[in-house]
Amino acid sequence: MKLRLFFLLLLAQQAVVSAEEVKFGKVSEEEVSATQHALYPEANAAILHKNEWVRYNYQYETGWSLVREVHYRIKIYNKEGFDWATLQVPLYAGGTNKEDISSIKGFTYNMVNGKVVDTKLKNDGVFIEEVNEYRNKASITMPEVKEGSVLDIEYKIVSPMYWSIDEFKFQYDIPVDDVEIRLEIPEYFYFKQYSRGFHAIKFDQSNENRTINVSYRSSDQTGSLGRTTRTSGTLNFLENIYTMKASGIPALLEEKYTSNINNFRTSIKFELASTRFPNQPFKNYSLTWEDVAKSIYDYDSFGDELNRKNYFDDDVDQVLNGLSSDSEKAMALFQFVKNKMNWDNFVGVGCSSQGIRKAYKEGKGNVAEINLMLIAMLRYAGLQADPVLVSTRSHGIPLLPTSDGFNYVVAGLQLDNGFVLLDATEKNAFPDVLPMRALNWFGRLIKEDGTSVQVDLTPKTKSLDAVMMSVDLNDDGSIHGRYRQQYTANNAFIFRNNFGEGSEDSYLDELEKRYGDLEISDFELQNQDDLSKPVVQTFSYSKESAYEEIAGKLYLSPLFYLTTSENPFKTEKREFPIDYGYPWTDKYLITINIPEGYAVESIPEPIAVALPENMGQFKYIISAENNIINARVETELNTHVIPASYYPDLKEFYGHIVKKEAEKVILTKL
Repeated sequence: MKLRLFFLLLLAQQAVVSAEEVKFGKVSEEEVSATQHALYPEANAAILHKNEWVRYNYQYETGWSLVREVHYRIKIYNKEGFDWATLQVPLYAGGTNKEDISSIKGFTYNMVNGKVVDTKLKNDGVFIEEVNEYRNKASITMPEVKEGSVLDIEYKIVSPMYWSIDEFKFQYDIPVDDVEIRLEIPEYFYFKQYSRGFHAIKFDQSNENRTINVSYRSSDQTGSLGRTTRTSGTLNFLENIYTMKASGIPALLEEKYTSNINNFRTSIKFELASTRFPNQPFKNYSLTWEDVAKSIYDYDSFGDELNRKNYFDDDVDQVLNGLSSDSEKAMALFQFVKNKMNWDNFVGVGCSSQGIRKAYKEGKGNVAEINLMLIAMLRYAGLQADPVLVSTRSHGIPLLPTSDGFNYVVAGLQLDNGFVLLDATEKNAFPDVLPMRALNWFGRLIKEDGTSVQVDLTPKTKSLDAVMMSVDLNDDGSIHGRYRQQYTANNAFIFRNNFGEGSEDSYLDELEKRYGDLEISDFELQNQDDLSKPVVQTFSYSKESAYEEIAGKLYLSPLFYLTTSENPFKTEKREFPIDYGYPWTDKYLITINIPEGYAVESIPEPIAVALPENMGQFKYIISAENNIINARVETELNTHVIPASYYPDLKEFYGHIVKKEAEKVILTKL
């Protein structure tokens, strides 16, 4: 304990010193020679220092721009940390709003014969590539990286999007010893600040007068040639200075059942709230969810596309011919769009520049094009359908109203028997069965009058995984029997997608390996294409060494290869909620036929365990009669998100499951 406290104090002292003295290219011998992190010896790499300086610049011809200068000092401890030898820098590249990276410098420092030797980053270590029509990516790959290397990297980004300041990150998947950020914002802009994460950030604000040199072109009114000349001047204004510092930030590591780790990353986001320029009226950018929804609906590539119908009317008339009920019409149109359209894997709330008509003609489009098309068709059929804005799980949870809070859209349909959600981007989709990427707490339904309401995206029906298994015990320790498994709702959707990715043989090979060298035969799959019914798979199986024989007694786990062998939650504490995506129920009904010449000596005791607040339960019931053992095991989660405060309860809950399912049935020889 005293040693750990010493390291904590040492690291804190180093952080204070480093914030003042760390300069690019000035690396100490101690930094290079270190073989492990002082506080986190298991770390593969660490950010020893990160410095960002973000400020505004002004040119008369181009207006305001943002300049971001960044310095990283990264320590590589072992080969597993080599991924950090390449720094990935995202760059926006949409239309005229293109971000440029420049002033890239770097050195790799290594210990060679007891001395620090540096290797300079060369031009061939920098590569800029196009990711998509809106994004570029700069990759900075450092030279001569070895175990123990220290990397010093600097670069500058100039962005014309002065209204959008990138989120400041203080936490990564490796420890961060020291971060210092300085943000300078002219008095003409007012930004709100939002923070997330669980680690302290020292935040200070002050004011300074600033003068910047500006240049502009002016016409020569006296000259007969009407020449244009460049004139220089100065611009004076008050500037708000924000300094943000943090030290000793642990690595942010993925844990099981976490929706999006970025939702919990220690960071600060600045969002433009208003502007007040000289001789111009005050402009408010603060948004409510109503403002966000209305602004998106007003996009030409959103609201206008919902009103177009002349590209599909003839086709839709044929689809609707002979159908009378609203449910029939809705299902027919949903199936029609799924069959006709193929998703291009692009998300967003607006149609691409090609427009929805061309997407329909080509049979391929992004999320907005496909689902806005579906909504337009449903409305054409006289149904009450509206777009529902969603933030995908990878995009994060929009806790506060922001213009970029949503990046996905699905259809919301009101029928006589209730409200359903539809997403036509997936061939195996079904009403109220959204892909996992869209199951992210809440969405926002936009009505035709521009008003909006919050929509719960959680599936209304629990997904079922039901297994019925018969087991015959053989004298040699092997088993054989029949297996029947049924999937419903989101479980069925996931199964159909996974099964469709490969051949039946590859699926069975993977299944046999997953269950420990199981041998499967007589495989059958029912309702693979009938999405209205559960998926059912059945097969015969055999498995060697499935139980133990000791001194004439047989010891076996009633669940055999279905046993939960380990607790998925191992850490002492957890800072993030547990997110399963959707509520579910697993049911196992197992019949074990006792071989002749044996009798039941003992079976496990039944048990029932419940989570607080009716969040879930586990039931284990087993009985023996007439040479047959019947086991019924059921695990149920009634909510898809469990707060971190209940993590100890959930960990204990799974502990009971593992312990109980490990208990043996004992058969004795007569």
